[in-house]
Amino acid sequence: MAENPKVLIAGNKGHITETQMIIGLRRKGLDIHAAYNSDSEQLATLEAAGIPTRALNLKRGLDVPNILRIRRWMRHEGFNILHGLSNQATTNFLWASYGQTNKVIAYRGATGHVSRYDPTCYLKWLNPNLDKIICVSNAVSTDLVENGVPAHKVITIYKGHDLSWYTGDHTATAGQEIRELFNIPDNVTIIGMIANMRRVKGADVLLRAMKHLPPSVHAVLIGEVRDPQITNLASTHALRGRVHLTGYRDDAAYLLPALYLNVAPSRGREGLTRTVIEGMAQGIPAIVTDAGGLPELITSGETGFVVPKDDPIQLAEKIEKLVEHPDWRDQMALACKKRVFSHFNVNTTISQTAACYHAVLNQ
Repeated sequence: MAENPKVLIAGNKGHITETQMIIGLRRKGLDIHAAYNSDSEQLATLEAAGIPTRALNLKRGLDVPNILRIRRWMRHEGFNILHGLSNQATTNFLWASYGQTNKVIAYRGATGHVSRYDPTCYLKWLNPNLDKIICVSNAVSTDLVENGVPAHKVITIYKGHDLSWYTGDHTATAGQEIRELFNIPDNVTIIGMIANMRRVKGADVLLRAMKHLPPSVHAVLIGEVRDPQITNLASTHALRGRVHLTGYRDDAAYLLPALYLNVAPSRGREGLTRTVIEGMAQGIPAIVTDAGGLPELITSGETGFVVPKDDPIQLAEKIEKLVEHPDWRDQMALACKKRVFSHFNVNTTISQTAACYHAVLNQ
């Protein structure tokens, strides 16, 4: 008889997508336990939903005291699956599982930095004791297989959302908040992006595209700016007063309704960009590049557009097309919500994850 899954899921701070997946798995009858950093706000939500929780403050990839704690939990509580949602959790789960009969599942949310020629990868992604890697997109799955991970160890499960998470008063007030914050006139069209503004995220490509757009189009960049090109470009004559930097915002997802278009001009490493889905769930079409899993999010011409990496001219053309045709943009807004509901639904994530657990135990 097949074992029933008793699963310990561990991450860092956590996110609503993870929390609701864990709660949904518990409601399906799986014996799910959660471990997060002691300062995670998600712990209280999980506890209120009846999930057995514990603090797990991992400090590094080889955290011996916590590895010993995990082994005690396995021995006394009988976990037969350890599911790591972060790199540190996965690595420490693997160390804790040596000589044990439990299964270890990892989560992989980005492409790149895995190679069969890199010895450190055999501590995690290429570790023979890793039973399954749940990838956030087909692009991530393909990248792992091309770099030495056996195909039978890889599965794609999109990280699901629920449209109800993004309803509320913020939908009506976000635009006004942004306009008041930066004194942006009402007759200006606001486009933008949410990201940790490193070079790989391509915010500079968006600003270069802005130079080909009329002055009535402004850009709002939501997130910490780490690429010095951004401030330099924003201060040029063509863009002065048209680029607005909010810095880090813990309410970033709820500022998305301020945008007419959501742009993800990434150069690479994208798994399944959460901020694009968060925008689509609120009816914000997206223009993305062909980096990683970004094209999996968009039906080009229906929910946005896919453009080549590092091509500000094509990016500007697609932005201008939708600025000049607001009716088309409004049709896309409705299609975006439908696509999130049909393709990136948290209930599908829950069902597929539960099936993955059973398959791993039965293999």
